[in-house]
Amino acid sequence: MRQDINRPEGYGSGKGGRQDGYLTIELTIIFPAIFFSLILILFMGMVLYQEVSLQSLSVQASERGSVVYSSRVSDMTTGIKTLEDFKIRDPYRNVPFFDGGKQGEYKALVDRYVAERIGKNDILSAKNQNGGSYTEVKDYLIAKRVKVNIHSTYSTPVDAIARMFGKKGPFEVNTTAVSAVTDAPDFVRNVDIVVDVASQTKLFASAQDGYQKIKQAIEKVTDLLK
Repeated sequence: MRQDINRPEGYGSGKGGRQDGYLTIELTIIFPAIFFSLILILFMGMVLYQEVSLQSLSVQASERGSVVYSSRVSDMTTGIKTLEDFKIRDPYRNVPFFDGGKQGEYKALVDRYVAERIGKNDILSAKNQNGGSYTEVKDYLIAKRVKVNIHSTYSTPVDAIARMFGKKGPFEVNTTAVSAVTDAPDFVRNVDIVVDVASQTKLFASAQDGYQKIKQAIEKVTDLLK
C-alpha cells in the first residue's frame, strides 16, 4: 500500500527546507578570499607610501649632497657656509689619490643626513639593508656624481597572504637617486690635468699629428672652393 507523505511547501528548493549549500561555499571560500585580498591591497598601498617616502629622501639627499660636495659646505640642512668651510684648501680634491680623504668625509656627511631622517615617516616596521652606508661618489675624473641608495624590507601581517599569490619574502623597497656635481672651476682644473698628463705621452703626439693633417686637408679644400 502506498502512503502519501505531506511535505512542507518549499522543501528541496532551498527556502525554509533543505539548503543547497551555496551560502556555505560563499562563507568558507569566496568571502575570505575577497576579504584577505582587500587587506593585502591595503598593506600594499602602505608599502607604496613607504617607497615614495624613501624615494623623496634619496632624491633630497643626493641633490643636497652634490651641492655640498661642490661648495664644500658642512651643513646639509641649511647650506650656510661657515668660516671653517672657507678654510678648506684642497683644489685637487676630486682627483683620484689627491682628495686627502675629503671624499670619505662628505660621504659620511650624507650618510648621517639620511640616517637621521630615515624612518621618521614610516607607518610600517622596516629593516634597513644598507648597513649605514647609503652614499657613493661616482668619480669619472672630469665628471662627478653623488649616488644615494636606500634599501629596506617591510614585514606585514599579510605576508602569508602575499605568498599565496606568489610573493616570497617581505616587501622590499630599493630606491636610488643620482645627482651631478656642478663645479665649474673644478671641471676646468681637472681638464687641465688631463691635458697635461696626455701631453706627456705618445698618444697626445699622435692625436696632435692627426689633428694637423685634418686641418691641412680642410684648408686645401677651402682653397679649391675659392
